[in-house]
Amino acid sequence: MTLPAGRVLGVVLALAAAGLVLALWPSKEPGVPEAIERRVRELAHAAEEHDLGELNDGVSERFHSREGWGKDEVRRVFAAQVLRAEWLRVFVADLHAEEASPTRGTFRAKLLFARSEAKSLEGLSRDAVTSAYLIEGTFEREQDGTWRVVEARHRALGASELF
Repeated sequence: MTLPAGRVLGVVLALAAAGLVLALWPSKEPGVPEAIERRVRELAHAAEEHDLGELNDGVSERFHSREGWGKDEVRRVFAAQVLRAEWLRVFVADLHAEEASPTRGTFRAKLLFARSEAKSLEGLSRDAVTSAYLIEGTFEREQDGTWRVVEARHRALGASELF
């Protein structure tokens, strides 16, 4: 059975129109907590990939910490940790984010840095953890639409606090 050229062209145009509608259909923007949680995970992945550019882009020029760090100090810490490549994995645990406003939110997470080939936190042995921190802070969506950390504090976690 052969279809007439006009019918084939009509089907192709209908499929193209449907594809265009789907591609241009406005997608629902994630809420503030979801956007922050996604950004924390993206930054953890950037650390695993030794991507200093992405890590630094995740920190606002207005960044400050309770420890007195600004963005320059954070850049130096990232460079020292990432370039030294002492760990292979960055696991995010107990991540929780809350909305403070449509462009600002807080987060709290445990970050575990490990020398391990484990693909998940459950597969990680206790002796593989090289360091772990509780990180709390604030993200803001800046003018360019990117969520960046504007303030943070950290403390080292003991072995009993990890799992």
